[in-house]
Amino acid sequence: MKTVRIVLLLLILTGTLKLVAQQSGPVTLALMDFENMDEVNDYDYMGTLAMALIKEDLTQNRDIVLVDRTRLQNILDEQKMQVSGVIDEASTVEIGKILGCDYLCAGNFIVMDTEVLLDISLTEVETGQVTSFSTRGDSEDLFHMTAEKLVGELTGKKVFYRSSDSAQPILKHIPRDPGTLKFYSHLIDARLYIDGEFYGYTTGDRTAPTIMELPPGEHTIMVDLGADFGVVKGPELRFEKWEESFEIFSRTTLVLEDKSRHFNEWLYNMRTIIEEEADFYDGAPTLYAGDGVPFSFQDQKGRPIEGSLSVNISPGEEEGSVNALVFIEYNSDRKEYYWTCPKGQEIAFKATVGIVELELELDTKYQNHISADWELIRTDIRQGMHRE
Repeated sequence: MKTVRIVLLLLILTGTLKLVAQQSGPVTLALMDFENMDEVNDYDYMGTLAMALIKEDLTQNRDIVLVDRTRLQNILDEQKMQVSGVIDEASTVEIGKILGCDYLCAGNFIVMDTEVLLDISLTEVETGQVTSFSTRGDSEDLFHMTAEKLVGELTGKKVFYRSSDSAQPILKHIPRDPGTLKFYSHLIDARLYIDGEFYGYTTGDRTAPTIMELPPGEHTIMVDLGADFGVVKGPELRFEKWEESFEIFSRTTLVLEDKSRHFNEWLYNMRTIIEEEADFYDGAPTLYAGDGVPFSFQDQKGRPIEGSLSVNISPGEEEGSVNALVFIEYNSDRKEYYWTCPKGQEIAFKATVGIVELELELDTKYQNHISADWELIRTDIRQGMHRE
């Protein structure tokens, strides 16, 4: 029993002596540069500001000794390493051992609109254990809060470095070089608006762009050539001016093309589902055998319409005549049509299924030449609808 008590006493004394040893000396910390993770370097100054303020706070704490920056840089130069906030764990431990410090602090930041996000990685050199935390804000308090967290992690003590003077903003407006917009338009004398403000008129030369210098950031462009021009949006068919949002980057060029068209052009293209033609010469026995051409669209109420069209052209029983065998599938409905055009005539045939209509023309007026053309259209769309 006496032996057990002695062992316990030794363990307690050992732990106590170790604790005293840990608390008796300051912690040595190597503070790395703070890396700017943004795509542009406009806010590189933030890394210098963060280093200066955090270093100033930590030097006020007697429990923390900072590695001299000159010594830190010299050693890293010898090892061909950078004092960077972005560094892998193995390299961090290696650097810490070379420096002979207890901890190594690396960090990086990114500017998000009106705030700065600061990420910190604190590595214990002996064990390689990493403690990470993030702080965000828009004033110098961001860096003082970071210093407070570092002291808490390193010493277990609570400190407060923030003050009424440290609430001043850290983000400053940095003028950036403008970017360039090259805008191509086929319209003549259309009014051109940038960010809702009148900019000028289009020239109508589709090969010569209107060139604009714009500040970096989000912008909008809109073209106005009266009530007949713009874009059609569906399925309910909305007639609107063409407008588009875009982003300009400093010292870069963006190319945009005007998508405005006469509304009747939009309506014609939306109305036409299938359009084909075929010509046959010298009385070929097999004229045209078409596989089913699929189609699909939404009607103006957004309901899906699916189907296919098959057109087969063959010689008629009488010399010089021609036959057409047509199949129209429309959703679950299927229709079959058989038409004949005698020699020397030109006849148009029509068939309607649902809201699609087929018009097929057969022409045998010319000797040894047969022509056929057909068009499948939507009957719920017609040109001039934008004026109704």
